[in-house]
Formats: sequence, structure tokens, C-alpha cells
Amino acid sequence: MTKIKDEIEKIHRDIHKIILSTDIKNKYRLIPYIARWAAELKYKEEYKDLLDSERVNIAIHDVLTGKVTIEDIKKLPPLKERKKLAILQTSEISSSVSEENKKSTQKKKK
Repeated sequence: MTKIKDEIEKIHRDIHKIILSTDIKNKYRLIPYIARWAAELKYKEEYKDLLDSERVNIAIHDVLTGKVTIEDIKKLPPLKERKKLAILQTSEISSSVSEENKKSTQKKKK
């Protein structure tokens, strides 16, 4: 977790410089893509516990530095589908955990 915190601190220090020094002509067109990327970061394990403002700063940094491209973001599923997918994954994980708990309690009873 310290690696992520170090990355956040570095991005927080450098974000204004990156925004002001970027050579992208119309930065305002990037806002929906940055917002979508920030929403996607919420589903990544290492970023899920961060504040929204921290995820937005990371998304701005990723887009403006080219770590993620607009084409990559366009390929992402719509946010409604992404939320459904996350709910399904969460329910699958919780059901597998509950099955494991049942098996372990059955073994303890024997």
C-alpha cells in the first residue's frame, strides 16, 4: 500500500505542472475520458480504497502523461455494464467464500 501512497503524493505534487505544461490543445475535451478512467480505477484492487479526489488526480495524470490513451478508455464497457459486472463479481466472491465457510464448519463438526 505504501507504493500507491507514494505514487499519490508524487502525483499530487506534480499534477498542476503536468496540467499547465501539457501540449494537448483542448484539455476540456478530455474531461469525460478522465472521469471514466477515474471510475474504472475504483474497480481496481489497489485503488479501490482511495478517496475520489485521489483517483481523479491519478486519472488526470494517467491521461495527460499517456499512461492510458483515449482509445483504451473508449474500449472500456459503459459504466452501467461495468457496475453490473462488479456486482456479479462481488456476489460470486461472496458465494464462494460462504461455500468455503460451510465446508470448513462441516469439517470442524466431524
